[in-house]
Amino acid sequence: MMMMMSMLGGLSESERQHVQQRTRASMDAQVLNEGRHQGGRPPYGYLVVDGPPHPNPHRAADNLKLRILSLDAAAAPVVQRIFRAYIEGRGDKAIAMELNREAIPCPSAHRPEQNRHRSGDGWQASTIAAILQNPRYTGYAFFGRWTKHEQLLDPDDVAAGHVVRFKRSPTQRIVRSRRPAHPAIVSVETFTEATLKRHERAGMSNQTRSRLERTRSTHSSAPYLFRSRVRCDLCSRKMQGELVRGAVYYRCRAATLAPGSPKLEQHPRTVNLREDQIVEPVDEWLATLFDREHLDTTVAALLAANNDDSADTQRAALRYKIQQAQTKITRHLTAIEAGVDPKVVVDALNTAQAEKASAEVEINNLPKTERLTETEIRKLIGSLGDVRLVLANGAPVHKKELYETLMLQVRYSPLEHRVIYVHT
Repeated sequence: MMMMMSMLGGLSESERQHVQQRTRASMDAQVLNEGRHQGGRPPYGYLVVDGPPHPNPHRAADNLKLRILSLDAAAAPVVQRIFRAYIEGRGDKAIAMELNREAIPCPSAHRPEQNRHRSGDGWQASTIAAILQNPRYTGYAFFGRWTKHEQLLDPDDVAAGHVVRFKRSPTQRIVRSRRPAHPAIVSVETFTEATLKRHERAGMSNQTRSRLERTRSTHSSAPYLFRSRVRCDLCSRKMQGELVRGAVYYRCRAATLAPGSPKLEQHPRTVNLREDQIVEPVDEWLATLFDREHLDTTVAALLAANNDDSADTQRAALRYKIQQAQTKITRHLTAIEAGVDPKVVVDALNTAQAEKASAEVEINNLPKTERLTETEIRKLIGSLGDVRLVLANGAPVHKKELYETLMLQVRYSPLEHRVIYVHT
């Protein structure tokens, strides 16, 4: 009797593994050929929405639809910001602390209904690392990046059961769709650059890593208006913000330069630049843009920026993509009506439907551009009153956002005691 039970148990386990392999092979093919979303929580930056009708006729008859990934308008820009910051030289922890300081909700706080197992208490370095290593942000569907392994709780007591562990799959085990399956948040080039930078950092020694551009966050509550925007003109490195007796300074220390570097010959032991010595001239320059002499030029520049048709161009391209996909769908349906075996065109039909649904979701998530007239721009500037007073009394957080929007860069020459402002 015991022998019979053991044989039946072995046959049952064998059949379970065969079913698992067949199911996995089918899911691999769906991702590879169709880019189909295989369920689960969407990555941060995406939402799961209804797509085209299900390709299975029986499920389509029950009004079931494929589930596809759509952009999350609130979270997608945060993902793009994380990639930009990492490529600029900031580390995982520095990015996480910056997002926490600006009170940007972490993934579990952004969608708590999908992350009940998380506390939602803030960004972690591991969260940033997971986002930077997720290739689905490039718009392609990936499947099998993690493999489930079952381990016995007690090898000496099989009846105690198993525990499930997840491990990273080898590269050859991961499946990627042949074509883009959903809207991309970052380009393939950007993701590749971030991946190469991570591999480069992983192979560095601690001594080499210490010579990287210093972008660590500090526990101080100081806003650092020009954080990551001030460079030493002698060594071209970013100057590190520090709080000294209540005042913000940007410093560059010669001790962190490579030994024997020719830059050490002229570089002082420590270069110090006080922040308020930068802020006042910058605010004065900004105020001159709105005086009588320069107002017309400023209004013309604002009007040109407001009339930028990049969003219209993108919308037109998506409409054309939808039209092309609909043409393919119509052609495939006509072929089926003419007597062509549906099995021959089903893959192409599903692909066209997915392309159309993806483009429709993307065009619906494009921001609506509100264009201001020249009169409205002049009235808006006039409502500010004295621009010098507005800048002088502005909150540090708002000033920091203004400098970031202007993409202002500062180079400080300590030998000449000269500050150079660059508007990129």
